[in-house]
Amino acid sequence: MHGGFDEFVKEVEPMLRRALAGCMPRDQVHDGLSEAFAYAWEHWDEMAEVERPVGFLYRVAQSKTRRRKQGFLPWAGDSAIPEVEPELVPALDALPANQKTAVWLVTACGWSQVDAAEAMGVTPSTVSTHVARGLERLRQHLGASA
Repeated sequence: MHGGFDEFVKEVEPMLRRALAGCMPRDQVHDGLSEAFAYAWEHWDEMAEVERPVGFLYRVAQSKTRRRKQGFLPWAGDSAIPEVEPELVPALDALPANQKTAVWLVTACGWSQVDAAEAMGVTPSTVSTHVARGLERLRQHLGASA
């Protein structure tokens, strides 16, 4: 009945974890993953029809954990985070929510604009606009030239 589920989780979990890590508080990532994979297990037959399961489960995780305020890399002081420009996290946090999410999914997680669009519930051209505007704001904030 649920054949291939373990392999599915092994393939999808790292991508989903990274995407969620940029869009929700650290203590909610595990809950989001659990909710997403519980949904996938319960709806395993329908999951075979889903064209982009990572984006779909991203939305499931966000919906199921929305009860608390979401943040962006709230654990920036944690030593487990790789070294980055010190002003990057505040600059990302200052972006509007859609720009922040689009920049994170496309640039940090390596998602295509189509995948990010499906996860965000917008069109790929909207994702492209959010990414372009978000990156421009980041450049301005960080004093970098294009």
